[in-house]
Amino acid sequence: MNKVQLNYHLVLFRIIWLLHHFQITSGGSYRIINGTNAAITQFPYLVSIQRNAGGQKKHICGGAFISNKWILTAAHCLQDETAKGLVIRAESSFHDRGGVLLRVAEIIQHAKFNPNYSKDYDYGLIRLRNSFERAVSAHLKKGPKRFPPGRLCQVMGWGKTSYSDDSRRVLSISVPIVKQSICRSAYMMVDTITPQMLCAGYSTGEKDACEGDSGGPFICRGVLTGITSWAEGCAEKGFYGVYSYITPVRTWIRNKTGV
Repeated sequence: MNKVQLNYHLVLFRIIWLLHHFQITSGGSYRIINGTNAAITQFPYLVSIQRNAGGQKKHICGGAFISNKWILTAAHCLQDETAKGLVIRAESSFHDRGGVLLRVAEIIQHAKFNPNYSKDYDYGLIRLRNSFERAVSAHLKKGPKRFPPGRLCQVMGWGKTSYSDDSRRVLSISVPIVKQSICRSAYMMVDTITPQMLCAGYSTGEKDACEGDSGGPFICRGVLTGITSWAEGCAEKGFYGVYSYITPVRTWIRNKTGV
């Protein structure tokens, strides 16, 4: 096989993978696998982003308060959505009951996010119609230094606990940060791991986040370090969870929200 043929086959493989796996449109693509029951009091900044259609509310993604008026989530959670068609459930351990429902005034996707091309810059913001004074805001990571590989961080959300079973109660898992070079090698034939991403999980699978957990917070040492973004499958052996890293867009967040 010559170089031209090899490049052709690599491009063809990439296209086929994108058609079958790159589903980062509205609704998310992440779920907690092998997590444990948690309570919203453990993660009071966590919210459920819900599609409100005909009075029926459906959980689609997670998010995190970063102020009493702004929520940070993944850009793909807002794809094809409108502010009028979304509602936020806060202060509840369950996505389908309890807590308080908050109306949305504005949704923002990072200008460099292009789901037709890649998963990079998967950052989104939601502005509430009214300030929610009881909001408990997550502390955003400061400084350019990354947490070291092996550092255990927490992921939480209401996504499925397997490929078929939905979790109405919030779940959480702890997963170790993975060295960027190792993650790049794992995803070499799938997509590019960029500086705007960080990886966490186990090479053996075991624990992961998946559908319904997208947009939720990735917490390291008590600070919001990343946003649940994408992966190859859920807890798939040889692959890791990929999170949108906060630090590269800290200025963007500040410029849009004042936070």
